[in-house]
Amino acid sequence: MDVNQTEEEQVESLKKWWAENSRSIIFGVGIGLFAIFGWQSWKNHTRTQAIEASDLYQQMVTAVKNNNPEAAVEFSNEITKTYGDTPYVGLAGLQKAKIQLQQGQRKEAVASLMLTSEQADNNSIQHVARLRAFRIRIGDGEMKEVIQDIDDVMAEKNGVNPGEFIGQYEALRGDAYRLLGDITKARNSYIAAMRNATLDKRIIQLKLDDLGPPPKSDAVKAGALKVKETAK
Repeated sequence: MDVNQTEEEQVESLKKWWAENSRSIIFGVGIGLFAIFGWQSWKNHTRTQAIEASDLYQQMVTAVKNNNPEAAVEFSNEITKTYGDTPYVGLAGLQKAKIQLQQGQRKEAVASLMLTSEQADNNSIQHVARLRAFRIRIGDGEMKEVIQDIDDVMAEKNGVNPGEFIGQYEALRGDAYRLLGDITKARNSYIAAMRNATLDKRIIQLKLDDLGPPPKSDAVKAGALKVKETAK
């Protein structure tokens, strides 16, 4: 604004400026207020969703303790349906599958676990659910199919990365090969599991020992592995 303008000229300039810019200013302020209130509303909604999902999950746990599996499954279904964007959907899915397995509903348990592996927002729960589903399927005689599915996980197909669970996948693949009678591939899988194990390696070693003495070529590899593990 020109400092040499008279007061009346300054007022007229302000009026002209306001007439030219008022719409964009009001619009900008409106957008800003909408963003602020929208963000606060979203945070409040998220907080409310988490609290409600937590309450439902606690009711589910109570139903399990009270030996009321039907009610527990209903609570799990409600969490999955209404609160799928909360961490409780994964925990509820694992509990539901456990109940179904106890009731002999093996196919249903597998379906629940695989759904949990897709919906859970926690990477560890995703792998736990998938591994449990694979284990049930092996128990149902689907060894070849599970081996193929584990191969897909190892190849990182469909965006799945085994990560720190690679040892558990290898051990499970070893179980499948052992049940198929392919001792060589079972041994190789167990040895790979030993290299990548994040859990108790003694269990895998027991499975290896149960296969009996390996051929000479495999015995050399196994001996080298034990020396390496001892050095650690």
